[in-house]
Amino acid sequence: FILGIAVLCALGFVILLGTSAPLVTRLTGTPSQVQTPFYTRTTIPGAFLLAILAGLVPFVSWKGEPLSKLASNSLRSAVVGAVGIAVALAVGAREPVSLAILFLALFLADMNLRAVLRKAKNGKFGGAGGYLAHVGLGIMLAGIVLSGEYAVSKRLTLPVNRPVEVSGSKLTFLRVIPGSATRKQAMEVRVETPNKKTYYAYPKMYVNSKTNQLMANPAIRNSALFDFYIAPQSYDPGQAEQVGRDVKLQKGTTTNIDGTGFTFREFNADVAGMTEGTKTVSVKTNVTVTPPDGSQHDATLNFVYHLDGSGSEADDVDVPGVPGGKMRVMAVSPKDEAVVLRMVGVSKDKSSEYQAATTESLSVDVTRKPMIAFVWGGFYVMMAGGVLAFAKRAREARHAMLAAEAEPSAPPRESVPATGPAVPVHTRSRV
Repeated sequence: FILGIAVLCALGFVILLGTSAPLVTRLTGTPSQVQTPFYTRTTIPGAFLLAILAGLVPFVSWKGEPLSKLASNSLRSAVVGAVGIAVALAVGAREPVSLAILFLALFLADMNLRAVLRKAKNGKFGGAGGYLAHVGLGIMLAGIVLSGEYAVSKRLTLPVNRPVEVSGSKLTFLRVIPGSATRKQAMEVRVETPNKKTYYAYPKMYVNSKTNQLMANPAIRNSALFDFYIAPQSYDPGQAEQVGRDVKLQKGTTTNIDGTGFTFREFNADVAGMTEGTKTVSVKTNVTVTPPDGSQHDATLNFVYHLDGSGSEADDVDVPGVPGGKMRVMAVSPKDEAVVLRMVGVSKDKSSEYQAATTESLSVDVTRKPMIAFVWGGFYVMMAGGVLAFAKRAREARHAMLAAEAEPSAPPRESVPATGPAVPVHTRSRV
């Protein structure tokens, strides 16, 4: 019993350490998370030992039990575990570690269930709380194995408003629901189940304001046999067809594109439109173009930015020394002293200047986890056992307190007069 408590505390500490990794690593630099294999490698040995100890507890007394008697008491529960393994093998289970844990989980649950029934038969069901909690532990452990090892997962790309079929269900990505002060950004997905029922799932994807990490929360649909998870992985807003190659130029630097050099010298902003009420900023960008023949040509490109959110305007300018070449300003950044130019007809590889249109889409992992209900069912049975054990201890404490109050107090001790001759008391005087 004491060893089992120690193993349980050790498992709890390992899990706490793993889940607290982002907080611990934040003290030394960039926050990071442990990967799933960490929990697998660290908890499986403890789970084996815990299941064995919890299974043997009902038939081991404080004085010990002969090995032959313990084996005899364990035979039926071992058969129950073996039957469970046979069923798992019949439905395709093959992973040795998960099969071993499943055997121990069933063994643990049956051993303690027999102890619960024995207590109930003797009219002492109130004292079966610990055994009942162990039954729940076995059920929960079996559910963890079944749902973790035999889950089926598939990654999908869901184009907006286009149904995609997976595991008999049809998923349709509808839209992005922006976040607010009270809710996280979510993706709306319509799900049509194999029995033609429809519901809407809202997996969440957002940036954590404290750690600046991308966070993803799956949408979960529960049922008696399995749970259906939709976990977002990435979002592509899509883009229109693009003809041209975007090149970012830093002030005072030269960028070479297939033998033609582009040097961004400076830009000048005209904010007169702000005072005239048009809410526009006109920017003139000055560049020097050096074609393959080595000559240098100065060019000025105009860019108008509208502060009312209506977009921007820019003119196409011929690239000096490059027949058919065009360039225009796409964006300016006074803070970074940089400008983005879109080049057309400059690259020798024309395919590098073309990007096909892409559709808005959501990438998700779709997972079916069987027997999650076992995990929750086992948890509730554990809680019921804990409540039963607590109630028993409370009754025992109350009875002990009442017994102490009812016990009569010992009578006060009477003084007994001394008998016999008095003993003289001698004193010494100091001269």
